[in-house]
Amino acid sequence: MTKDKFWNKIKETLFPHYSCAICGKETPNGKLCDGCKEFLIVPNYCARCGEHAGESDTLCLECSETNWNFDKNLSVFEYNQFTAAPILAMKYKEKRYLAKDFAKLLYERYVAAGFDAEIVCSVPSSPKRLKERGYNHAEDLAKEFCKLANLPYAELLTKTKETEHQTELSREERKQNLVDAFVCTDKTIKGKKVLIIDDVFTTGSTLDACSKAIKKCKPSNVYCLTIAKTLYSKV
Repeated sequence: MTKDKFWNKIKETLFPHYSCAICGKETPNGKLCDGCKEFLIVPNYCARCGEHAGESDTLCLECSETNWNFDKNLSVFEYNQFTAAPILAMKYKEKRYLAKDFAKLLYERYVAAGFDAEIVCSVPSSPKRLKERGYNHAEDLAKEFCKLANLPYAELLTKTKETEHQTELSREERKQNLVDAFVCTDKTIKGKKVLIIDDVFTTGSTLDACSKAIKKCKPSNVYCLTIAKTLYSKV
């Protein structure tokens, strides 16, 4: 090790450099800068899907008309052009180290909400997509989260068919695209509280399909936890 590298290592140890998980700006604690905190989904969120709701409302309009298969979803951020960039970098550009930063934020949201899961899983990739990408970012997220929450991770779900990319599909097309796409055969989860982790809640179709598959094994509850949520007005 050269002299410069040695002193840089000392400085990093004594005066660590932290950066915002969203924009990369230097911060005192390595979590979020003041600007990106504006995108946090804070109180007055829907008690079912995590959408922003009115001050006197417990459910958003969508959830008052929808019978979801999951019991509750919570998200950390509103999904927009700013929060999308690091999420997409983690998902498509092999920035897998971001999973650790996002997992810390997910864990804080989980604790603040009083969730009490007993087992954690993630939304699975199809074999073809996993081979193309080389990793499943949702699995990375879930495993990092489990380290913080001291919870067991299990591959409860299998994706049994190749589906179209959801990005360009309408709400109804997304739902139809995922019919019978996931299977859960783990009978040991009967009576347990299961937590599914994914990156983004857009229309809820993916998490709903996963929850439907898991509920066939009769857990007591199915919760979902996501980094960001697309507001219904923007879907």
